[in-house]
This record gives sequence, C-alpha cells and structure tokens, in this order.
Amino acid sequence: MRSLRMMSALGLLAALFSADGAAAAPSQVTYTIRPGDTLGAIGARCGVGYQQIAAANGITNPNVIEVGKQLNIPGSKGCSNAAVAAPVARAAAPSAAGSAAVPAAPVAAGAPAGFGYGVQVHAPDGDQGVIDRVKGMRFNWVKQQVEWFRYEGAKGERNFSGLENLVNQANANGVNVMFSVVKAPDWARPGNTDRSVAGPPANPQDMADFMSAMAAHFRGRVKAYEIWNEQNLHYEWGNEPLSAGRYSQLLCANYRAIKAADPGAMVISGALTPTGVNDGSRAIDDVNYLSQMMATGSGGCANGIGAHPSGYNNPATVQAGWNNPAEPQFKGHRSFFFRSTLEAYRGVMNRYGQGAKKLWVTEFGWASVENLGTGPAGGYEYAAQNTEGEQAQYLRDAFNLARSWGWVGPMFVWNLNFAPVAGNGDEKAAFGLVRGDWSERPAFQALRDMPK
Repeated sequence: MRSLRMMSALGLLAALFSADGAAAAPSQVTYTIRPGDTLGAIGARCGVGYQQIAAANGITNPNVIEVGKQLNIPGSKGCSNAAVAAPVARAAAPSAAGSAAVPAAPVAAGAPAGFGYGVQVHAPDGDQGVIDRVKGMRFNWVKQQVEWFRYEGAKGERNFSGLENLVNQANANGVNVMFSVVKAPDWARPGNTDRSVAGPPANPQDMADFMSAMAAHFRGRVKAYEIWNEQNLHYEWGNEPLSAGRYSQLLCANYRAIKAADPGAMVISGALTPTGVNDGSRAIDDVNYLSQMMATGSGGCANGIGAHPSGYNNPATVQAGWNNPAEPQFKGHRSFFFRSTLEAYRGVMNRYGQGAKKLWVTEFGWASVENLGTGPAGGYEYAAQNTEGEQAQYLRDAFNLARSWGWVGPMFVWNLNFAPVAGNGDEKAAFGLVRGDWSERPAFQALRDMPK
C-alpha cells in the first residue's frame, strides 16, 4: 500500500499554492429543489455556502432535502437553473459577483471501450470483505499499491504470497486488478540517497527485473501495472533531483520487462500530482512534467497515461475560472479542478501524437469529514466544506463526465477502506467510501446505484 501519509501531497501543495476568489454582493433569491439536487450543488449554483442555506431554511440535515420545496437563498444575486440531465457545457465565466453556474453532468450513456469503474483498496494480503464490497458496488477494477521493498528484501528474493490471495479473490469475483508499484528497497537505492523517504532505484534494470518476475507470476491475472506514483513531487522521488527524463528511462525499462513476461498486461505511466508549483526541487508543475515525459519517450512506453485529478472543494464539472464566493480558497489555478486537469493532460497527449492513448485516472476523490466525528487534517481544511452529499455527487458526476469524453480509461476512486485501516481522524479517511466502522457513506451508495 501507499504509506500512511498517502495524501499528504495535497496538503503540501495546497500550502504552497492557493488562490482566493471575489466576494458576492448581498441579496436573496428563492430556488426550487429539483431531482438530483444536493444542498451543496445548489449553493454552488447560487454562489452561497450550503451552511448558509441550511441555516436560512431551518434544515438540520443537509443531506436530506425535499424535491419541489422552495428554498430562500441568502446573500445571492441569482441561481443557475440548468437542468440536471443537460449535456455538459463549458463552465460560465465568473459573474460580477464572482460566481459561476455549475454545469450538470451528462446523462449516462453506453460506456466507451476501455472505460472502467475502479476503486483503490488496502488489502495487500487479500480481504474477501473488501472484494465483496467492490463487487457489491458493481465496480470492475481494484487498485492496490505494491511497495516493492516489501516483496524483494534482497536482489532476487521475492515473495508474492499475500498479493496472490488478493488476486485470486478479485479474479474469482470478476474484478480486474491493477498494481501500482513504488518504493525501491534500500539495496536498490543510490548510495548517497536520503533514506528517510522512499524513492526510485539507482539502476532501472533492478526494478525491471522485479517487474518481470511479478508479471510472469501473475500472467493473465493482473491486468495492469502502474509504474511509480507522483514522481513530480520531491518526497515521492526520494528527495532526489526531479527528472522526467530519468523517469522515462525507468518507465521504458519496466515496459519492456512486463511486455516480455505478459504481453497482454497494460502498462500505465505513474500518475502525477496536480500542482502549480514549479520550483524544480519540491515539485514540478504536472502539465510541464507530462510534456517533459512525452518529450523523453514515455509515450512510447505506456499503454495509458496515469492521472490524479484533484477536486478539492470544487464540483467535478466546472473548470478553472469558476468560483464560489462562500468558499474562495482552492480556486483560480487549473490544478484545483478535476475537469481542467484532465483536459490539460489530453492537450499534452494530442500535441505529442499520443491522442490514441487513454488517460487512466488512477486516483481521484473529494474529501469530506462530515459524520466522521473529527475535523479535517492539517492542509485539508476544504474537507470541512464538502458535505457527504456533495462528495457523492461530485464522484458520480466525475464518472459520467469522463465517460462521455471517450478518451478516459478506468477510473479509480480514492479510496474504499482507509478509514477502517487508519481511523477516522487520518487524512485519508475523509476521502473514503466507508467510515471507520465500515458503515457506508452516501458516496458508496451513489456509486453503487448509478447506471454503468
């Protein structure tokens, strides 16, 4: 699995790069609740925080609203009434009040070839209960992070027994498996590296040898391998100099090794962390880094390009330029928006002649601490601004939007079960589909019930 500071990249980058929006002129309008609405989405349409609407209308449970009821919207100059089932349109430019309409997600249609519904799990030794929940959601992919150092303590001494249990359970239930492989063992690291943080191997062939053995062992049973994770961020790259060229060498060595051992396996490039930071030591802007990857050969060494589009406190369907005056933080830059990040990556792939490849969304989600009995972790304050209902809607809309594009492959929600693993107070729990006691959050139920 990924380490227990798995999503701290978001907290770090939020601290390094943030922007505020403009304030709205006070006024009041009424809004009629329609099928598919949530209080958070209404607030986004009207440029008002859901808490203000709840208080103005005596709503004690923001997740329960009645279709047809009229709401008083305080502090708003107007609300968009775009139909919930309308096709996705480009987000409107910010109004004079600093807010914009939220485009609705498209109506679900037949999924294009290669699209898939996935979720990241923590079950490195297998867990039938986890697989049962994935199957119960009618999802067809799971992602498990594989920390290389745990499976090859010395060169050539490999043990895949725990992973074998997970693969067997998933396969028996018709669920595809993707392994995301990271973190070189100490024996493979450079001699002068910072060993307080995990990082890449000194010699790409050491990882290629490991991946060759893994792909041969799981031939035909593990469908995809993601090579590394967020390599444009300093501590995911061992505090070593960030280099897309060096990453391309690592990816290409592993691509050749995996394809030789299991030609049918898909090789996915390591997903980048969205960021506007571009200082070369702590982080490189993900769009810039992806361009550098394409320029140094990564496109020819992957069947799909990994992506980690983050939503923060913004709806899935809006683009950079949209603002909510009630929640102005985490606005402005493209990296705070799920949709804009994916569209920017698509532009890079087209420019480098890789448009036939799909973007694999190997991690995405929205954090909410509602009903977890805890406040947000440091750096994740926006998790207090998303209701569980908004989390559910944004995830559902993200799937429907990406599916409508036709150039996105499998998408993996971050995450299923890290609240039971790490506790409700951990930063990862806010993104989870179940709480620490395994009770299902609204997002679990929305994803289970949505058309696929």
